[in-house]
Amino acid sequence: MTSQGEAMDDEISARAMGYVCVDLVKTAHRFDLPMRAVARRLGYVYIGVTKSSSLIVPEALLDHLSAHRIELLIVPDLGHLRGRVPPELAEITDIHDLSGRSTYERGGG
Repeated sequence: MTSQGEAMDDEISARAMGYVCVDLVKTAHRFDLPMRAVARRLGYVYIGVTKSSSLIVPEALLDHLSAHRIELLIVPDLGHLRGRVPPELAEITDIHDLSGRSTYERGGG
């Protein structure tokens, strides 16, 4: 059972989520720990990794990020986002590239 204070902390904490395109890797779970570490280092609550194929409809990922109030999306490399930072994602969340060790801030900053 969680206390009211813990529930409030979860509501206001900035959330991070990992994203892996399963068409590009043999196993997605190996990215979970590095993604968790980046989220913690940057001050986010890591809620887990989501997986999809390259055939995903971009709007589905946008809806998922919005529904879970994700403020940082962590990817193994930009190949998992078809080689670029999609502007529609960059409008709603920061994006961290594990391989490049760089974060693309919302709004192109």
